[in-house]
Amino acid sequence: MSDVERAREGRQDWLYRPPQQDEPPVTLRDIWERIKSGMPEVPVIGRSTGLLIAGVIALALLIWLGTGFYTVGPDEQAAIRTFGKFTAISEQGLHWYWPAPIGTRNVVSVTTTRRMELGFRGGAERLGTSQATQQESLMITGDENIVDVQAVVQYRISDLRAFLFEVDDPGEADRDVAAGEPDGKTLRDVAETALRQVVGTRPIDDVLTTEKEQVQTEVLLKMRELLAGYKTGIEVQQVLLQNVNPPRDVQDAFEDVVRAREDRDRTINLADAYKADQIPRAQGQARRIEEEAQGFKRGRIAKALGEAQGFKAILAGYKESPDVTRQRLYLEAIEEVLPGIKKFIISGQGVLPLLPLGQTGGVLPATATPAPAGGAP
Repeated sequence: MSDVERAREGRQDWLYRPPQQDEPPVTLRDIWERIKSGMPEVPVIGRSTGLLIAGVIALALLIWLGTGFYTVGPDEQAAIRTFGKFTAISEQGLHWYWPAPIGTRNVVSVTTTRRMELGFRGGAERLGTSQATQQESLMITGDENIVDVQAVVQYRISDLRAFLFEVDDPGEADRDVAAGEPDGKTLRDVAETALRQVVGTRPIDDVLTTEKEQVQTEVLLKMRELLAGYKTGIEVQQVLLQNVNPPRDVQDAFEDVVRAREDRDRTINLADAYKADQIPRAQGQARRIEEEAQGFKRGRIAKALGEAQGFKAILAGYKESPDVTRQRLYLEAIEEVLPGIKKFIISGQGVLPLLPLGQTGGVLPATATPAPAGGAP
């Protein structure tokens, strides 16, 4: 006997067997009776038991519906989905929506300013220390130098729907960024790309010293452009360059250049301060000299006018009385001239010793001279 035949004999063939000799044929009723006999007996449910089961089901339904209430904070928004498809955005307040598995909600803070570090890793867990990540920070400048650039990107969520459902992202565990949110690997790649593009178009001096503000602004605009193209729902608020250093091999030379520029700027500032101090002084002295000259001018003009008026008065007097006026002018001239010269008094009677009187009233020695004949002059 084959294995198939043995299996057929050992099987409980309670549904159908081919008819044997002297065995009546099997009808549908017989088959149904055999099925009923193989099923377990179910006890009859009473009225009270049915009400209890209905009450339990109603209570479970109410509890399930109650889980649909949720609260959205002042700085939050909620993305609502029905069977996984986005439906709407809920704002601040108390709301209700179908609970799982029908409805799903994602409550996310959208006004909080978030932070991403590029080129280094830091945080409170490291007690204020930071660890450089040279794979991100080392870049080539426009003049083919290598510079180590570290930056901080500050951002917030501007479009919750795009943030949650438009971009797939592996996330970043060290920043607690879950998979599917674009502020993980996507945002880091965008920031690194924008920074490398801007640094690659500028000389190293611009990045190290003079043009940091301009570099930050260009990186910010480039990141906004890229993120808008990806529809990430992220708004970059600020890009701040942190430590920007040259390679270690030439760092001393670059520091010398920086110190020389600082000395130059300090000298320029001192010169500007001296200029700001001396120019007002010179201007004041010039104004004083001008005022003195104007005063001298007015005095000389007034004096000349007065003398001219005096001559006119003398002329008028001379025309009236020439002899008197001539005598008066002579006496006034003698009165003006004599006090300033040495005076010798000579007697008219023969030869007498001279008695010269000095300006101080003392007697000066003098040689006697004979008097001219005919008396005193």
